Amino acid sequence: MASTIQVRVEDELKSKSDAPMTEAEMLAKLEKSREQRMFRDADLVVSDMRLKYGL
Repeated sequence: MASTIQVRVEDELKSKSDAPMTEAEMLAKLEKSREQRMFRDADLVVSDMRLKYGL
């Protein structure tokens, strides 16, 4: 039986968007984004970052 703290830590790791992902998890996430049309053109992202950070 897992302790409460261990369960909380595991839940936090699952919910963090910056947690390490396996290749399969990354590909699944990309596929889901494509299906839901939740993506941006890379050129627009780079342009926004350059404007935001003065690069």
